[in-house]
Amino acid sequence: MNELIELLNSKILVYSGIYVAKSQQQTLISHIEKKASVRGMTPMEFCRSLVPHTPDFDEVINLVTVNETYFFREERQFDYLKKEIFPKYMGKNLTIWTCCCSTGEEPISLLALALSMNVNLTIYASDIDDNALAAIKRGRYSSFSLRSDGQKYHKLLEPFSTRTETEIIFNRDFLYRIQTFKFNLIQDGLDKLPFFENVDILFMRNVFIYFDKETRILVTKKVTERLKNDGRLFFSMNEIGSIDNTVIPDNFYKTNTGDVYYFVKNQNAKRADPAGTPIDRCLKKKESERKKEKIQNAVQKVKIQKFAETNNNLREAKAALDAVSKGSSFDVKKVYEDVCTEITRGDFAKARAIARTISGKDTKKYSYFMQGYVEYHADNRADAETFFANAESISPDFWPAFFYHGMVLRDLGRTAPALNCFSKCKELISSSGNDVPYDFTLDSFSPAYIYSLCDTFSMGGGQ
Repeated sequence: MNELIELLNSKILVYSGIYVAKSQQQTLISHIEKKASVRGMTPMEFCRSLVPHTPDFDEVINLVTVNETYFFREERQFDYLKKEIFPKYMGKNLTIWTCCCSTGEEPISLLALALSMNVNLTIYASDIDDNALAAIKRGRYSSFSLRSDGQKYHKLLEPFSTRTETEIIFNRDFLYRIQTFKFNLIQDGLDKLPFFENVDILFMRNVFIYFDKETRILVTKKVTERLKNDGRLFFSMNEIGSIDNTVIPDNFYKTNTGDVYYFVKNQNAKRADPAGTPIDRCLKKKESERKKEKIQNAVQKVKIQKFAETNNNLREAKAALDAVSKGSSFDVKKVYEDVCTEITRGDFAKARAIARTISGKDTKKYSYFMQGYVEYHADNRADAETFFANAESISPDFWPAFFYHGMVLRDLGRTAPALNCFSKCKELISSSGNDVPYDFTLDSFSPAYIYSLCDTFSMGGGQ
């Protein structure tokens, strides 16, 4: 059985860059056994007969493809498109390619937004999974494809769909505007694309986490050849912080509008100097406000201490002092977002400074975790490993620390302890039921998706 799994893993990996998760293995084996029985073959014989670009092989690929997506995912990117890009194309032509479109929520969201703004959008949507592409053509989606992230844009879907208690069903004429096709980012050449013009915007979100660095370089170099000069390249906001010019071609630079970061293709452009960007001004304002609040609290504490000395009422003074301390509450999600913003900008020093300012017995675990998170993205794996381990020791239920600790240990080649971390992470997520703690780290991902990643990385994903 192990030999069968190893052969399947090898065939799937070479073709798609996808690692088979442990949770998928039994389904895959059952499928192979059933198909082999029908053909009068042993499972191993059937597996050896599998070759790319055949119906049997396509069925296997469809079984192992993970499709985690929803409408208007990462709504801040849609905010940027609505405010900064689409207004320039009102009444004009715009071309977008979503090159890993999954079951279609991304291209549907882009098309709905474009039509609401009178943009003549030509949209191409490709994926390696036949079942995912078939889902777009069916146009029937469960209510689970509507999440709180992106909620303010859900009304844009109404003119093109019908809602039931459990489904969203899109009109055929709307779906026909999305040009879908199968495309393997690793194996297929650009000559297989069904279009010849270069596109204005390229979406390649939430796929890099499955690829090693060499594959990332190969894929990005290939697909960006079909992006116009001054065109935008979007990655997931969870991924872009760790993507730099060791992966992206030289004729791209990373820039931002507010807290939305993306790459721009421009052969002659220099890297944007972020010193005067809106987000820097915003961060300076926040820093100034924090300092002002700190000074105000310090002044208030001095006043209360003097009150205690003057009135000899220590109990009342202590209560007031505690009230001041509690008044400055710790917002872990806000601090995490500030850290992520600096990581995305590439300012690891500032990200470290923010993480180190977290103090207090109850919040020390967050400081360790966020310092580890910074070092992980700064490619300082040994330091990151120490910080994540410290966070785990303080709080044994802190599943994000176990998840990223496992990622770091895999990168360091320490497979056995990495597997233990992923196993612990899955255990903690499973035991939490619907109320998963530490959700500030989830961003646009669901707990089930993190669970599946633990399975995938256990099989060597991301190496």
